[in-house]
Amino acid sequence: GLSNPFRGLLKLGSLERRGAMGIWKEFSCELSPLELRLFLDHEDRICVESYSLLRCESLALTHSDGRFELVFLGKKLYLRAPSRDEAEDWLDRIREALRKCRPQLEEEEWETLEYPEDGGEGQPIQSDSTALLQYSDVPGSSFDWTLAHELELDAIKEAVLYVDVDKTWVPFIFSLSLETLKCFKVRNNDKILSNSYGIETIQDILPDTSLGGPAFFKVITSKAVLKLQAENAEEAASWRELVRSVLMSYLESAEEALTLGGSLDGHSQVVLKNIVKENGFLLQYLVAIPMEKGLDSQSFICAGCSRQIGFSFAKPKLCAFSGLYYCDSCHRDEETVIPSRLIHNWDLMKRGVCRQALKFLTQIRNQPLINLKLVNESLYDHVERMGRIHRSREQLKLLGDYLIMCRSGALKELSKRLDHRHYLLECPHKYSVADLRQIADGVFETFLQSLLQFASHHVYNCDLCTQRGFICQICNSSDIIFPFEFDTTTR
Repeated sequence: GLSNPFRGLLKLGSLERRGAMGIWKEFSCELSPLELRLFLDHEDRICVESYSLLRCESLALTHSDGRFELVFLGKKLYLRAPSRDEAEDWLDRIREALRKCRPQLEEEEWETLEYPEDGGEGQPIQSDSTALLQYSDVPGSSFDWTLAHELELDAIKEAVLYVDVDKTWVPFIFSLSLETLKCFKVRNNDKILSNSYGIETIQDILPDTSLGGPAFFKVITSKAVLKLQAENAEEAASWRELVRSVLMSYLESAEEALTLGGSLDGHSQVVLKNIVKENGFLLQYLVAIPMEKGLDSQSFICAGCSRQIGFSFAKPKLCAFSGLYYCDSCHRDEETVIPSRLIHNWDLMKRGVCRQALKFLTQIRNQPLINLKLVNESLYDHVERMGRIHRSREQLKLLGDYLIMCRSGALKELSKRLDHRHYLLECPHKYSVADLRQIADGVFETFLQSLLQFASHHVYNCDLCTQRGFICQICNSSDIIFPFEFDTTTR
């Protein structure tokens, strides 16, 4: 009569995954007929990632020590099993699942259909004469596509693209690096930076044949939509593929920073997407101390508004949260505690941050995104105040178990005192930005003590909660003991 916990699963076990920084981290993995799921903890069952097998492109054993890799739509997943045999078993089960969920890929032959060149029945009908005229205007027929300047040092791809500026096609030199998409004007044979779009601001890149044909595409950023024209369809496809690859690489590295540090569960990720929106790229700095890269890596452009900054322009200001430079309009010298520095270095000093970072920290201030057990558990041992806070948090969780089961309504009163911090009753390791600020100000510990005092007073004076106490199993004394009494009781 017991339910089968393995129903529907093809395989489960422990695998190590390699992150962007080359660090291997162990996960509990489940393979279902349709997806591969990665869990952080066997007990808490925190699902950090799931991969649909419908999007799996390839899989292969890469090393005799049990390493293998899976490719999902251009994203590689590097995994390691305890042995080669275990790795081969995982691959066999994944192939079995792929055959079942995508049988048509092996059984059917695909045929590419093209419009006949002689304008037969398959030719699409253009009712709009202007659209037909625009489409027949072959890109490159009257435009100059020659690139007569030296490439940028960090350029992955650089070429001339025409931009739709007030319904006029204007030539610019576009340079793509791993961090930015730069746009240059040519004046007196010199390249002058016109605009710069950080990779984190790019939301999508799409073909747009409505502009005139397959050589046209558009880049959607958080600030604007760029309508672009390449020399031909192949060049446009190349730009789209490269920008997508760079964007995926960036998102993967940001995701790794969170997986290694913040460990966001699925619910938290959904909440964050709705809250932070265009500021989502700042998540990577929440639990990782930023590395200052220098003004040259930003091409002497403000990371917020793309304004020129530097020695001969507006004075650059460093954001202590992200390590990026901003102009004086985007950085007003507003100060706050930097969460990553408090977590790793117990640095309680308030530092200047940009307006964008301050807005982001305000947006997420009440979300319990930082799991200190995963980020830096040693802080409890090295900082006396954090040790006391951790002890109080564990006591509060045990007291919460009593109040949740009590029918007296004490939980409702405790909820009011918690001020929407119900996670304090669930996990003793989760903290929000607001919690860290209160810890720095020295008021969080007092707040916890007031909660403990209220909850313990209720348990000691409630007939229902008292009956859920214990008697010592060794001496059988008549004194009632409780698990939250750390000073007198050992569990």
